Amino acid sequence: MRTVLAFAACTLAAAGPLSAQSVSITGPRTLLPAHVMCTDLPVVTRTVSPLFVKGGHNTDGHQVMAKGQIAVINRAFGDGLRVGRSYFVRRLHTGPTREMPRIGEGFGMVRTAGWLTVTAIDEVNALALINYSCDSIEVGDYLEPYVEVALPMSADPLGAPIFGEYANILFGTDTRTTFGDGDTLNIDRGTVHGVVTGARFAIFRNVVQGLPLVYVGDVVVMEQGELTSKVVVVRVTDVVQQGDVVVRRRNP
Repeated sequence: MRTVLAFAACTLAAAGPLSAQSVSITGPRTLLPAHVMCTDLPVVTRTVSPLFVKGGHNTDGHQVMAKGQIAVINRAFGDGLRVGRSYFVRRLHTGPTREMPRIGEGFGMVRTAGWLTVTAIDEVNALALINYSCDSIEVGDYLEPYVEVALPMSADPLGAPIFGEYANILFGTDTRTTFGDGDTLNIDRGTVHGVVTGARFAIFRNVVQGLPLVYVGDVVVMEQGELTSKVVVVRVTDVVQQGDVVVRRRNP
């Protein structure tokens, strides 16, 4: 395998000087913090939140909501709700193939449906204005404290790949597993692995067992969690897909 990996690195270098390759930080399309925050979130345990969406505050009774509308939030003892405080609205993907895995056997998917800000409170309910909707906001969606992503202003240089330090592609928005230029997705490396915002990873594919890995693109870390990170595709030579190998680039 050592020979295969070394040859892959040489092949990549021979494809063109690093200075001629893309050094974009956030990819070829406009990337906003909302694009990153709306990307599905990998989790290893089911979130239990005391706060959830009870319904819509409207005259026609509709219970599926979007940006600009008012949602009713339940009250719970010691919930910390205050007028002006903002929250993510999230829900766990469920279904025959999207249940929470057993501990140590992968990641569950959480959809960030949007975020809202509390506008009024009484002893039983709170009203909240939906500031942004990534998806429909529905009854039963749970709330978590809102923290806005700050996109990096710089990224690691296009250093040589550090073969042997492998990561995996997980999924992107709406459970997507194939990606192109400018798309956001998750990899299974985070702060416990030393990943920081702006870190650059190369993507390789094992097309035929026993032959050199094939270079297919580069990603840059936009937001890191403990075990996973959200990255944006900044360069591709082919579609990036689940199953490709993610390799950290050296920071000279």
